[in-house]
Amino acid sequence: MSALLAPPPATARTTVPSRRRGSGRAAPTGRPRLQLVGPGFVPQPALPAVAPAPARPAPLTLTRRGRRVAATLVLLLAAAAAAALGTWAGLAVREAPAGPVSSVTVEPGQTLWALAAATADPGEDVRDVLAGITDLNQLDSDVLRAGQVLLVPAG
Repeated sequence: MSALLAPPPATARTTVPSRRRGSGRAAPTGRPRLQLVGPGFVPQPALPAVAPAPARPAPLTLTRRGRRVAATLVLLLAAAAAAALGTWAGLAVREAPAGPVSSVTVEPGQTLWALAAATADPGEDVRDVLAGITDLNQLDSDVLRAGQVLLVPAG
């Protein structure tokens, strides 16, 4: 018979009896141990240690406080989105004119004042008609272009 110095197997731990009296346990050791082998024994090369597959990260768990914070953030985002949508919808929708309107095509050299004076009823203030035309057509200035179509209050 022969003896071979072999490293301990990767899966099993080698134990050596404890030298202390009364412990009753064997102490583990990582030292190589002698293994008896018979004739014709061919040692197998040690297999490389295979790294375990990486563990999947634990699923996200939130505490009660975390859930409240997340719910509050979602509600705030929903409120902000609703406010933005409402503002956009309010800007997109024009108010309908209060009375009947007609359309007028601007001629070359015609001013907004002349157009308001021509449309105003007798005794009606031209400034009020001018403000009505400006609001009705959402004009930023009093500059008109020839061929521009404007809505004017019909009187």
